Amino acid sequence: MRATQGIQEAAVSQRPDRPKWRLACARALAAGFGGVLLGGAWGCKPQAAPPPVVAPPAPPPAATAPPAEPDAAALAALAEAERALAENRLLTPADDNAHMHFGRALALAPHLPRAQAGKERIVERYIALAHNAIARENWGGAQLMLDRAEIVDASHPGIAPMQRQIRLLASAERLTLDMDDHAVRARSPALADRLAGFGRLARRADARVTIRAASDADGRWIHEQLRKSPGTLPVRGGIEIARPAKVTIVIFGTDGGDS
Repeated sequence: MRATQGIQEAAVSQRPDRPKWRLACARALAAGFGGVLLGGAWGCKPQAAPPPVVAPPAPPPAATAPPAEPDAAALAALAEAERALAENRLLTPADDNAHMHFGRALALAPHLPRAQAGKERIVERYIALAHNAIARENWGGAQLMLDRAEIVDASHPGIAPMQRQIRLLASAERLTLDMDDHAVRARSPALADRLAGFGRLARRADARVTIRAASDADGRWIHEQLRKSPGTLPVRGGIEIARPAKVTIVIFGTDGGDS
């Protein structure tokens, strides 16, 4: 038994030692010093560093195609629409009007700004014609213009306010004072007294005055005589240069008093 143990101990004592350089290399590499040990006495081989991560290049932006030029047919339709608009052929005649030509141009070139604005320009022309009819106190004609504007674009924001204005003016009371142009130019005292008496109605809170005279100076003299009437409210209105001389008071019926 003792002999056997002796043999084993002798074998262990005669086992060659584990090379110490391997252990040193392992420790050095673990500490990150592989490059220092390269070519050293231990002969350690450094570990290669991982390649850097490079982001792929961004794709180039998509090219935007320029808008196509309108063709000859679209431009011809626009030219016809402009001629019809200039001549107030807005909805009639049925085969040659601004609304039809603008619509054809829009169908051929939907991105063309002039074609897109066609409907709005027609509606605005109808509103302007309604204003002209109101100035002539032609309420029916003014409403007819707005009815046609609604055919083109019923959602246009300018139509509804004009319709309310027409209803208000059509139901208002009108009082007029006709004057002789010579008496106005002569600043007649008798006419001045008539204007002062008439001006009392012009001071109503719900009244508006239109003075028609041959010149701005005549209009201002008439306005001054109206202001000599009793009361504290201002005389509101305007002056238009025309003949014969006349004062029109429009009373809307919202306030029957004067002050």
